[in-house]
Amino acid sequence: MATNPSVDEGLIICLSGPSGVGKGTVIRKMLESRSDMRHSISMTSRPPRYNERNGVHYHFVSRDYFEELIRQGEILEYDEYMDNYYGTPAAPLREAVAQGISVLLDLTVVGTLALKAKFPHALTVFLMPPSQAALEKRLRRRGTEDDEIIERRLAVAASEISQAVNFDYVIINDDLGSTVDKLSSICTAEHSRTERMDKKITRLQEEFRQYTKSGESLED
Repeated sequence: MATNPSVDEGLIICLSGPSGVGKGTVIRKMLESRSDMRHSISMTSRPPRYNERNGVHYHFVSRDYFEELIRQGEILEYDEYMDNYYGTPAAPLREAVAQGISVLLDLTVVGTLALKAKFPHALTVFLMPPSQAALEKRLRRRGTEDDEIIERRLAVAASEISQAVNFDYVIINDDLGSTVDKLSSICTAEHSRTERMDKKITRLQEEFRQYTKSGESLED
C-alpha cells in the first residue's frame, strides 16, 4: 500500500493531451506564475546537440547507463526513437517532491498511466481541445506538417481522448488564461486533500487530547 504524501511534499502533475492542444504553452505559463513548481527534465541516451546543455534540455547519459536504470526501476516511463532512449528519471522527481517543489510533466497518455502505476498519488490532468475543428486548425496553423500527418495526428487524438476518463481531471483548453487558472486551482486544492493532512490532523488531535487530560487533572 502506498504511503500517503505529506502536506509539505510537492505534487507530481502529469499533463497529457493530443498533439497541438497546447500542453507546452500551459506548462510555460504555469512556471511563470508559480515559484513552487518546476518542469521535469527528461533523460536521453542520444548525444547532445551543439546548443544543448546537460541538465537543462535533457539529462544526457550513455545507452548502457539508461538500460541499467530501467533494470533498477529508476526510469518511470520511457520510449525508444531513432535508436535512442527518452524517458523520465525517478531520482530528480523524488528529490524535488521531497523538497516541497511540485513537478510538471508533459507526457503521452501511455506515459502518464505508466507513471501513475508507480506513483499512485500523482495528479493526472488531461488537456482537451474545445472541438475537433479547433484542434485541426491549431495543427494546420503550425505549418510544419502535410495533410497526411495531420490526419494521422487527428486519428491518434481521437484514441487519446477516449482515455480521458482515466484521468483525475479534464480541462478544456479554449482560453489559455482560464486553463492556467484552473490548473493552478487544482494544484492548490490538492495540497489540502485529507490524506495529505493526516499527520497534521493526528498531531492536533493529540494536542487536544493532552489539553483535555490536563483539564481533568485540575478538576481532580
